[in-house]
Amino acid sequence: MPGRQAITFQERKQGMGNITEEENNPFAELRTYNPDIIDDGVVDEEGYLSAKYKIMYVLKEVNGGKGWSLREFVRNGGRPQTWDNFARWTEAILDLDAERPWSYWEKDNEARRNRILKMICAVNVKKTSGGHTSNADEIYQAAIDNSLILQKQLNLYDPDIIICCGTEKAFVDACYKNQELDWKMTSRGIWYFVDNGKVVISFAHPEARVKDCFLHYALVDAVREIRLKEINSISALDKPFID
Repeated sequence: MPGRQAITFQERKQGMGNITEEENNPFAELRTYNPDIIDDGVVDEEGYLSAKYKIMYVLKEVNGGKGWSLREFVRNGGRPQTWDNFARWTEAILDLDAERPWSYWEKDNEARRNRILKMICAVNVKKTSGGHTSNADEIYQAAIDNSLILQKQLNLYDPDIIICCGTEKAFVDACYKNQELDWKMTSRGIWYFVDNGKVVISFAHPEARVKDCFLHYALVDAVREIRLKEINSISALDKPFID
């Protein structure tokens, strides 16, 4: 089943404000209280708004450093350990009808990162750095404390697909508090819900101790199934991804 055709940057921008300017404001305010804050969000405004689907990845925290920009880091290609998988996942989701062997995805990862990551949005629920192993309680509390900025980011970026990378409870409790959500499970066990046309998926972190190929096809298969399963249950006007 064919997906939606990509629309131009200018067509989408007409319905949205200046993302870069608007997302800078809350981080500038936060840094007046805590200069260690690390900004995140849309990597490249034109790339994000021009993509076939607007994809937002929700992460826990960065690993190390103070006061730097995750957006700039990812715009410059990130690092292979985390961002190879994000680039693969994104390319596959943006071309769901293509079926490619793992041998394709193993190649040209640096070039893929530099090309594809400019199309995504990456948001941390905790806006300061942590260590190699995240503290679940700290992550959850940070998400609740940051609920206002997370909700502002969600509204500003207006993503079609939100992929929670081990962050679904923290993100949902911060951004969907007191809402009744209709969680569903794909045939292969991936949980998701749809809210106002946005598909929110509970998934693993890209550095989970699982083979990259297992993670890749698990997510892509889930997104394909969600698109097919939900297409008849939501008005086409309300489902930019599913349409």
